[in-house]
Amino acid sequence: MFRFISAWLQVVLRYIAAWLQAAAAAASAAADKLDAASLSLQGTAAMDFPATVSLGPLHRQLHSFRAAKNNLPNGVSEGQVRRLEEDLETLFTELKIVSEADDPSFTARCWMKEVRELRYDAEDFFNEVPRSSPGAGRSALHTLILSIPRKLKRRRQVAEAFSDLCARAKDASQRRQSFQLGPATIKPEFGQVNVSRSKSLGLDQEIAELLAFDSEDTEQLVQVVPIFGSAGVGKTTLARTFYRNFGGKFQCRAFVRVSRNPDMRRILSSMLSQIKAPPVHGFPDVQDLIDHVREYLQCKRYLIIIDDLWASSTWDIISRAFPDGDCCSRIIVTTEIKDVALGCSRYQFKYMYEMSPLNGDQSRQLFLGRVFGSENGCPPDFKEVTYEIIRKCGGLPLATENIASMLACELNVDQWKHIRDSLPSVLRLRTDPSSEGLKEVLNIIYDNLSPYLKTCLLYLIMYPEGSTISKDELVTQWVIEDFIGEGQDREKIARYYFDDLVSRGMIQPVDRNYNDEVLTCTVHHMVLDLIRYKSLEENFIINVSCFQTTTGLPDKVRRLSVQFGGAKCANIPADFMMTQVRSLIFFGFLNCVPSFVEYKLLRVLILHIWADQSKIFDLTRISELFQLRYLKIDCNITVHLPDEIQQLRFLETLELHAPVSDMPSDISCLPLLRTLGYFDLGKNSIENVQSLGELNNLQDLHLTWSNIADPDNLKNNMQCLGSILRKLSNLKSLTLVRAASSHPDVLDDAGGAILGITGDVLSSVSSPPPLLQRLELSGRCCIFASLPEWTKELGNLCILKISVRKLLRKDIDILKGLPALMALSLYVWTAPVGKVVFDSEGFSILKYFRFTCAAPCLAFLIGSMPSVRELKLAFNANRMEQYSQIVAGLEYLIELKEITAKVGGTGADESDKRYAVSALSGAIANHPCSPIITVQCVDRILYGEDDTSAVTQEQEHWTLEEEHEMQEESLDPLPELVPIPSTQTQMRDGSQNGGTDSSREVLTQTREGVQDELIERSMEVLTYEQEHVTLERQHEIHEELLDPLPEVLSTSSTQTQVREEVRDGEIERSMEVLTQERNNMQNSGIGRSMAVVSASHGTLDPLLDKLNALLAEEYGNLEGVLHEVSALKSELTLM
Repeated sequence: MFRFISAWLQVVLRYIAAWLQAAAAAASAAADKLDAASLSLQGTAAMDFPATVSLGPLHRQLHSFRAAKNNLPNGVSEGQVRRLEEDLETLFTELKIVSEADDPSFTARCWMKEVRELRYDAEDFFNEVPRSSPGAGRSALHTLILSIPRKLKRRRQVAEAFSDLCARAKDASQRRQSFQLGPATIKPEFGQVNVSRSKSLGLDQEIAELLAFDSEDTEQLVQVVPIFGSAGVGKTTLARTFYRNFGGKFQCRAFVRVSRNPDMRRILSSMLSQIKAPPVHGFPDVQDLIDHVREYLQCKRYLIIIDDLWASSTWDIISRAFPDGDCCSRIIVTTEIKDVALGCSRYQFKYMYEMSPLNGDQSRQLFLGRVFGSENGCPPDFKEVTYEIIRKCGGLPLATENIASMLACELNVDQWKHIRDSLPSVLRLRTDPSSEGLKEVLNIIYDNLSPYLKTCLLYLIMYPEGSTISKDELVTQWVIEDFIGEGQDREKIARYYFDDLVSRGMIQPVDRNYNDEVLTCTVHHMVLDLIRYKSLEENFIINVSCFQTTTGLPDKVRRLSVQFGGAKCANIPADFMMTQVRSLIFFGFLNCVPSFVEYKLLRVLILHIWADQSKIFDLTRISELFQLRYLKIDCNITVHLPDEIQQLRFLETLELHAPVSDMPSDISCLPLLRTLGYFDLGKNSIENVQSLGELNNLQDLHLTWSNIADPDNLKNNMQCLGSILRKLSNLKSLTLVRAASSHPDVLDDAGGAILGITGDVLSSVSSPPPLLQRLELSGRCCIFASLPEWTKELGNLCILKISVRKLLRKDIDILKGLPALMALSLYVWTAPVGKVVFDSEGFSILKYFRFTCAAPCLAFLIGSMPSVRELKLAFNANRMEQYSQIVAGLEYLIELKEITAKVGGTGADESDKRYAVSALSGAIANHPCSPIITVQCVDRILYGEDDTSAVTQEQEHWTLEEEHEMQEESLDPLPELVPIPSTQTQMRDGSQNGGTDSSREVLTQTREGVQDELIERSMEVLTYEQEHVTLERQHEIHEELLDPLPEVLSTSSTQTQVREEVRDGEIERSMEVLTQERNNMQNSGIGRSMAVVSASHGTLDPLLDKLNALLAEEYGNLEGVLHEVSALKSELTLM
């Protein structure tokens, strides 16, 4: 009997197990079908209407569930889903009508809020249910035993939740009939504003005298200048104008915003980064940061802007970071509080500046210039209403410019009168500008924004007050949050919205690029208060900080910004329902991070974390957030990611600004990934690099490499990268920087020891990404022998940053052929003897040009680079006098607005700076645009030619003096015809005790004598002839005679190669060129160019006599020295 029962049970269990396996396979197939449908909807941005603050989210998921019938939640039929969808669509239509009504009633506003919450809950329900099936990965029997009670309970919960949604939808439909909307008044609709930058009113005489720093009678000591006045009067604009116009004349500068609840660690870290100080190692506290800033600023001229200061106690902390000195340093503080200004100036009233509202003429100039372009452009029928609006703005630039920006896009007198009548009285605005008056002005501007712009603007409260926010980050987040409607290019539309908000004055621009495009922004505290109030009213975003009470906050949170700052013990209020959070941004210490892995509906997760001790940030459970689309981690400790993240199938952005223990092995299984950064080429395996080629949708790839990387692994990964680039057909941006640098725009790429590898491993790229628009390869880790040939195929390339050992004529030709190039940064490590000449071909839309080389060897011809606005140069101080002009032909750059030069090298001082300023000023004396000239002296050596075979990791620890000695050996422009003895041989043979130092000194002096006499005589002849030859003809001579010249290296093998090139006829070729030039230009006196060769040969006789004398003297007993002197004599004799 028992045997029969046992056998029967086994058969039943086997049948159930088989049935469960089939059901699991069907469920898996249905899940794959659902994922495919969801991915398709995500990829094509299929939507009826974008998510807005007033209308709530989208309802994509209902469509996808109806498409996947087999994956409907347990207890829910397809017909029920269809009926709920119909009810929600009807409610959405009514919600849209009510939201557009003029001043809806309290009942209507409550109804709108209920419908929005219903739409959020419905989307959350259909997002959460498919991922709740238990028993994944277990055996069938185990699943059967454990899942039955849980399955029954879950089914009951799902049915109850769905029934609740249906009931709420019916109730909302019935309650809509309980209130009527009054007749809607027609609101003025304003289109997009012109995004051009408004003209600044400039600095008046009083503030200019206070801030003067470069005249003979100015204050030499550190001077603090507080600027105080009411909100919106233009304090920040004034400070930023001075910073933009004169900041480059200081050795160090920084612009930091403080805010009402300052985070001292953030403020000091930002200042440390902006003054270009070395990073602080370890886990510094506030005092460590203060000490580091103070030490770096010692004996330097610096400009520091402290914007929006609210308390004297904050100034007491920040001011400890500023050393005293006599370098004419300046500190500008802006504040609304007079007592704070007094404390900053130590009660020296003569250094305080009070800003007053604009007078009538200034207000008219600002308003009319913004709307009509000039005061004379105002139509007659607009004059009366225009002057009334200007008067009501009360002379406050914030109100005047924002109202003007709003009206600039709609020239309709009736709409202007409507705005005039809505503005508060001028008396109220002037007497209480920080309260209701200015708030009413900003509220009028906000009310006239489109629903899309309102939504995008409210999203800015996710960031703390005083933050500098990146445009690229905002654009990506707006797209992922579905704030952008269906269109050809959602990112383009999002950028359009950002520019529109800047133009309307609702967000303030901070940084601009070469094309005058705003890159970063911030929010005025008055605007921030307004949008925080609006967001709380609509339950759009909730802010939580240590300084905020939780009373009045909703219990159900959709988007959460946690701003704990420097607080080490803080928690989110316990009464918040966090399970429905879909966006989370956190700023604070590691131990205050909420348990976000429990927020299963998260789509956007941004963590700015600070730790004060070495720890591991465990993110191994991040793969449980199935809805995640945007993940950014910025912290100072190591991040531990899961081994696999293929569950994050919707992830579009993965940014890791932190050390990562190991990247997931299945990163190639993220089909929607568009942005990846930073991926460490030094630490990742070659398999991980190869897997990047399978990311078909990847558009932005940010690579890095760490100093502790294995050189062989780094080289292999670079080669692998070159082989997979052809697969990344959608790639638009590729950057490579050092791990220590958090931004591609590293200013010292040409400085320091060479720690990277040659970029020639990328020279064999067969087919570069055709859509590539930005290519930035840091010179600290990637140096090409010359410009790679595949660069010519980048027809869409707009930004190029690259380092080459030698700049050849073909490289210039390749660059000329890039039709979309707008920004070019060239780092040339081998300083050519001749000039690098740019003619009228190519570079028609180039607006930014940066050239770094040991020598200032640039020349421009007529018509060259017609659109360049900004020119940045970097060269060594000891190479300036080599050229009669630092840069020839600057007057031909007709659009040039700004010239920045960095003069580098040990010992570079003010005399070098004055010489460079004088030379550049003379070069642009007749320039039509009168460009601004800024010259800085830096201690870093700007490298030129270097022998990579002698480079080791020990170079990281070289002193500046040792680097300078290597520069003298590798950069001095010795002519091709005079090879120098090997430096390594000198050091080896001269290592004998006794006369080693003196022998080396004599050889160095002899070599320098050869160099100086040859160059001096040759340059004398060339300089004389330059008076009679046009710059165009000089270019032709240089092309034939000087460019390109072989590298002058210190190894014996290279000497042999140079000697062979000389014996093969280099002198004869040069003589033929010069003879031809003489015959072609007999009447112009160009025949004197023959003296270049004859003068060079004329130096040999006395030099040979000197060498004979050396061989006859006491140095003959040193075998190594004797050998080198004999070799030098032999070479000169052959010449």
